[in-house]
Amino acid sequence: MLNQAALDQEDRQKYINIVVAAGIAGAVIFLAQDIMEWLLGVDFENPNIQNIPPAITTMLSKILPFLRFVGGGLIVVVVIIAVSKLKLALRPFR
Repeated sequence: MLNQAALDQEDRQKYINIVVAAGIAGAVIFLAQDIMEWLLGVDFENPNIQNIPPAITTMLSKILPFLRFVGGGLIVVVVIIAVSKLKLALRPFR
């Protein structure tokens, strides 16, 4: 796609910003269940203790593991991109 000569300083910064933003987004998605439990003060793994409707706990018990899978996948993709593209982008020009 891009060779080493095509990457100037502005492109390097764009790649770094995209990789950092995607990494943060992946981490937030991966930790969505923990963040929701902390913000709401509700434990979705033990819904019998709180006064939560069963439909909501059933829905969240299906969605939150999928979000963890998507977030983990996004983190893996970001690491692969960072290693492949930024390794070339951060080399000095010849």
